[in-house]
Parts: sequence; structure tokens; C-alpha cells
Amino acid sequence: MLATIKTRVKAMFPSVADAGVVSTWGGYIDSTPDAVPVISPVDSIGGMFVAAGCSGHGFGAGPGLGHLAADLVAGGAACVDPTPFRMSRFTDRSKIEVGDF
Repeated sequence: MLATIKTRVKAMFPSVADAGVVSTWGGYIDSTPDAVPVISPVDSIGGMFVAAGCSGHGFGAGPGLGHLAADLVAGGAACVDPTPFRMSRFTDRSKIEVGDF
């Protein structure tokens, strides 16, 4: 895949034909069945919290996701209503309403 990209970039931009690749990265994109992240304690494992399922938008959503996760871990008031992001929605099948995050 990288070889194909490199060939295409060289064809489009001949001036960078000799540029080398310093590093590469690849990873999984995590998602949830309803496309809404999980930011929640894990009810069955005391003290464990999850902040995942951003469907590839973790970099952009990271500051808000991190803020809410930190609020939940610290046990203080949450910056937004955490209800739509709770993990239990997958087992209790409750309808979620997602507003601003």
C-alpha cells in the first residue's frame, strides 16, 4: 500500500521524488454499533473506565472525550451529560439522545 502511494505521489509531485519516508504508522479504527463513543465506567470491573469508539475521530474529539473521562474518573461533576456515552446502553438497549459534545 505504501509503495503504491509513494509511486502516485512521485508521479504527481516530481520535485519530491527523492524524498524519503521518515516513519509510518497504522492502527485500528475503533467504533461502536451506534457510532457513538463510549466514555464510561465499566460496571462489572470496579475502578475501570473506558474512553473509546470514536470511529476514527479520536484526534478531533480527544479534548472533549478526555475532559469527560477525567471528570468521571475523578468523581466530580461531568462537563456534559455522560448518559449518552455510557457502556450499559448496549445491554439495557436504552435509546440515546446525543447533543453537543
